[in-house]
Amino acid sequence: MKPVLFTLPLALLTLMPTAASAKETCTIEQFQAIDIQPDTKGGVLDKESGQFLITEKPPMRCANITFTTSTTRNRIASQMNGNFEASFYDGKTGNSHSVTFNEDEVQAGYIRIGPNNPVEAYVCFVTSETPIKNITCDVK
Repeated sequence: MKPVLFTLPLALLTLMPTAASAKETCTIEQFQAIDIQPDTKGGVLDKESGQFLITEKPPMRCANITFTTSTTRNRIASQMNGNFEASFYDGKTGNSHSVTFNEDEVQAGYIRIGPNNPVEAYVCFVTSETPIKNITCDVK
């Protein structure tokens, strides 16, 4: 009988660290890509032909996204700027540098996100010749 009493608490102790160390996940539910065309154009003088060639920067790649996290909690909205990554059709990736939330959802600088509490955000990444193929997020 005594070995049974000792093995039950020991079994519970071995389960606790795995439950406590479970990694929180972030899921992009949907996104709509938005391309921001640059206002400025540049040019290069071709010395051989004598022609002035006009060049244009590629568009800034942004998106409206809806995302959730595996656990519900308040997060500091201003610290989520680098939490998203876009994959482009040319195989390159770029991290987000700007994330904007609906002002009505941000309370005292915090935004509540969870599995049953999806949040919408406007996210901008980098300039790219090719459009966004996929977006992932990582919460720390």
